[in-house]
Amino acid sequence: MSTVNPMTVASLPHGNRTIVLWAIAGITVLAICLPLEWFGYAALFAVVLSVVLYVSAATLTGQVENLVIGWIMVFPLGYYFLSYPREQPLMTLDRAVIGVLLLAVGLGGARVVSAIPSTMRLSAGLWAAFLFFAAITIPRVKNPLNSSRLLVEGFLFPAILAWYVLRYFDVRRYLRGLHVATCIMVIYVGSIGAAEIVLQRDLLSLPEKSGILLAGDYDKKASEILVRPNGPFSSTNSFAMVGMVSLFFLFFLKRAMAKNLPAWQALLHRVGVAAALGTTLMPLFRSMMTSLLVILLIDAAYSRGMRRAIRVGAVGACLLVALVASRALPEVFEERSRPDNLYGRIAQQGQTMALFLDYPINGAGLNNYHEAVQASSKYSIYYQDIESVDSPHNNFGAVLAETGITGFLPFFVSQILLFAAFFKIRGAKTADATLVWRMSLYILLGYWINGLSLTTAYFWDLNIWYMLVLAVLYKYAITQAPASQTLVRA
Repeated sequence: MSTVNPMTVASLPHGNRTIVLWAIAGITVLAICLPLEWFGYAALFAVVLSVVLYVSAATLTGQVENLVIGWIMVFPLGYYFLSYPREQPLMTLDRAVIGVLLLAVGLGGARVVSAIPSTMRLSAGLWAAFLFFAAITIPRVKNPLNSSRLLVEGFLFPAILAWYVLRYFDVRRYLRGLHVATCIMVIYVGSIGAAEIVLQRDLLSLPEKSGILLAGDYDKKASEILVRPNGPFSSTNSFAMVGMVSLFFLFFLKRAMAKNLPAWQALLHRVGVAAALGTTLMPLFRSMMTSLLVILLIDAAYSRGMRRAIRVGAVGACLLVALVASRALPEVFEERSRPDNLYGRIAQQGQTMALFLDYPINGAGLNNYHEAVQASSKYSIYYQDIESVDSPHNNFGAVLAETGITGFLPFFVSQILLFAAFFKIRGAKTADATLVWRMSLYILLGYWINGLSLTTAYFWDLNIWYMLVLAVLYKYAITQAPASQTLVRA
């Protein structure tokens, strides 16, 4: 049997050989003469062109699942690196992704479409009603542009992304991709937060960011000890809540996948879980620690035998760590446990109710709370000589004061129905249904326990991640039965 030698330049026909040699000579001359940064620009252009071509092809065919997974991996960095211009950006990564998803749905060919159960559809309908009543308050607010951005990016985009996942995303097929992307995302988010603590400065500051918080707002000595980071997100609230949602999402993905993971992915999972827990706790929110303890106790109630003992032991260990840390950093824990904080929150609820009573039907305007209470001294409410902080610090209070009873009712009922939709899944009594119910319960509890002392619903970077995760869990549950899917042509 003869052996064929690999083709070399010398073996090419004379004409082709001449072209190749001239090409090599030209590249060599360019490499010597052109500035080095030009090659960097050329490489960047090649990468951008490849991404654009891939996204275009995926959009035309409707196969954009990998784009969603890619977005999960990079979306926290998009707020800093992929927003243009920096102040009042016109182009952001989230807007681009939502636009691509809508185009893919409209242009894609035949695909499997999942039917959405009636309870979830009703919740979505009420959410649309809330969006309508919130929108009609915008013309009278002081900063309509900011209010419009909250309405679209904070409330509408997460709903569109969740709708896409429920209708078109094949969750069971992409579990491993979701898991790897989430691990990578939460690891670098936690690393950025840890670096901010060490360096004591905001590493990715943006005009609309609230900035890092000092652990001692009243005590200079405490502020020099510890920083409460925000990472790549708009606030410390989003940073901590994304960590918490990611923590339970990783638990869900790990259990939903095959038990025998490759060694590298098992290690990645452990690092991801540690990073998510660290991200959750780094900003030192009391409500976050409270919600985690409540979830641990509920999980202990669901567990049996040794698993229950481990959960109860974890609660005890958390309390012990808190006690030791309070002795090691007394200034920090003294500031976080001041009674002034409690008194200020009580005064704040009084201010929220006063504003609602002045605008009971349509509210003071979406995202207009601070401007409304600053306009009159009658909203300066005190409790035990501590003044309200002019920010609602409560999801329900914020929606009630800013959109009135017309916006609050559909908002509140839609959240009740969202919970009811997951509760119905529990009735299936299968392993998958039990897993989805428990993880969704923990995520909902964490979101809303914190939402009673933080306005978690007003952060678009948190909401879009929160709704994606809930949609993935719900889609995983409702696609257990093949009858829930039908093939349709767009």
